[in-house]
Formats: sequence, structure tokens, C-alpha cells
Amino acid sequence: MLFFDSIHYTYDKTPVLSDVSFAAAPGEITCVIGPSGCGKSTLLSLAAGLLDVQAGEIRLDDTLLGRKGQNLPPEQRPVGLVFQEGALFPHMTVAENVGFGVGERERSARVAGLLALVGLEAETRRYPHTLSGGQRQRVALARALAPEPEALLFDEPYANLDQELRRSLRREARDTVRESGTVGVFVTHDPEDVMALADRVVVLRDGVVQQTGTPRELFDHPANAMVARLFGRAQSLTARFEDNLLKTGFGDWPADSVSPTADGSLMTAGESFDVSVRPESLHLARAAAGPRVHDIRIAGADDIAELVDDGGVRLLATLPRPHDITVGSHVSVTPLKGSVFVLPG
Repeated sequence: MLFFDSIHYTYDKTPVLSDVSFAAAPGEITCVIGPSGCGKSTLLSLAAGLLDVQAGEIRLDDTLLGRKGQNLPPEQRPVGLVFQEGALFPHMTVAENVGFGVGERERSARVAGLLALVGLEAETRRYPHTLSGGQRQRVALARALAPEPEALLFDEPYANLDQELRRSLRREARDTVRESGTVGVFVTHDPEDVMALADRVVVLRDGVVQQTGTPRELFDHPANAMVARLFGRAQSLTARFEDNLLKTGFGDWPADSVSPTADGSLMTAGESFDVSVRPESLHLARAAAGPRVHDIRIAGADDIAELVDDGGVRLLATLPRPHDITVGSHVSVTPLKGSVFVLPG
């Protein structure tokens, strides 16, 4: 188990991480997600020993990796790191890259086994510049696994790859971590990475943990509007609660449309507050008046309608095909029961 315990980090007097605590289990991938500059990569650098822990503690089971004034050098940590660009040695072949840092006696068998694991056993003599982006990332994964680390850290390794390749490499990373029993920590800004990879999720904003849990927990019960927007295309609206109705620019919605997990203290009668709702939770029907359909786009098996209220606020709603709604139509908007999140900002 990899433990981050009350981690604080400041760069040039600017807080980067503030009281970050979570644990990552072996055989699982823990995804750390958040916008650029939220401290994700700093967290990995602290775990890998590229930065010194200033406050708090990082442990791998009973091994202390870092605390203030006591930081294990990177080469002494049982930790592998997979960078965004792979960072392979250009003058070494695939086999030499993977075998770098492995003892000579076991090197040949270890390299052969790892290249078979990532499907590159036929590419041993090629150099990095002759490989595709996906192949380079597979080599980087095999090289990180070669010393048999107890923890494997991924620093947005698929950010510059096309979607189909990303899907394939996500599966490989997940299968590899599970089969090897390694602790996996994967840093990303892409919610699709989280849903495809994660067993556990840590959401960061401005260096502060917003929520931790399984992907399902974060999807079904987001702690705030930022988490809700990350997963499932949740959209924010302003609402008021009056006469047992949730009043929005897209209609008066029944009280039972609010998630039962909502904090009732946030719904002060007569005062405005923020709600979030996902496109697939909204049912549309033709109406004589009300919000107008501004645009309709194809989204796989369904269409997506973009609605505009009288104040110019826009809202997306899923339209299962076939339907009779057209651009310019007025519609009524009805959310599913329990599908509206009332959340702090």
C-alpha cells in the first residue's frame, strides 16, 4: 500500500499541495485527476523522489519514502515512473532500454518476458525513433516494470496519443497492474482515463483533495459542482426552491427530481443556489412555449439537443432517436427523479 499522509508542498512561496492524504492499494490503479496546475505531477514527483517532501509523509508499506529532512534517493525507491513521452534512451534498442537497470544475470529472461507482456517481443532490436507513439509507451511501461517495482507511477502517459490507441493502452496498463500486483497511481486530466482505468479516484483542485472514492461513487454522489462536471457531462444551473418546486430557467421541476443525497441546508427557500444535471437525465417534449432548441447534433445512438432559455443560458439534453423535435422548437424539460444534484460550488 502506498500512503500519502498530510502532504503539503510549496514552490516559491506558492502552495502547490495542501494536506493531501490518500492510500493506493496493490493490484489496483488509483487515478489522480484535476486541471492543469492542481498539483498532480508534483505529487508523483514527491513519490518518485524527484522532489523532497516538505511536510507530511509518503510510505510504501513499512518503507518510508519521504518526510521533511528524510527523503530516500530515487534510485533506492522500489518505484517505477512512466512519463508522458516515454523518455526512452534514443541510442539504445528496445531490449537495451527495457533491460537498463536490471542485473546482468536475470536481464535476458526479464526483458523477454516483459516484451512478451506488452506485445513487442518481435521489436527487440529496433530503436525508439523507429517506433510508433504507442509502441514507445509500451516500451516505457516494460522498462518501468523491469526492476520489479512495488509501485508504478504514470504521469499522463497517453495525453498525446489518438483515442483508439489510448483505449488499447489503458487496457494494457490496467491488466498489467492487476497481474503484477503492483500499486498503480495514474495522473490525468481526462475523465475518460478515470472511467476506463481507475479502481479508486482522487480529485484535486488547487492542491486540495475534493473527493476520493470509486468511479461509481464519484459519478453517483459527487461532493461538489467541480466533481459533478468532471464525470458525466454534468451542467450547472441556477435554481430557487419555492412551493415545493425547483424553479429554473428551463421550467419548474418537482422536488423529487433532487437527489436524495442533497444537503437540504443548501436549498434555502427563495434564495438562489447551484444545481447540476446531466444531459441523459433530461426528458424533452414539444411544447407551445418554453425553452427553445438552438441546435441538435448526432451523439452516437442518440442526438444531443442544445437548449436556450429566455436569459440566454444553455443546457444540453439527450434525445433518443427517433424523435419529433427540431431546431427552433419550444420544449418542456423534465428531469428524472433524483437526478438533480444540489451542491456547494
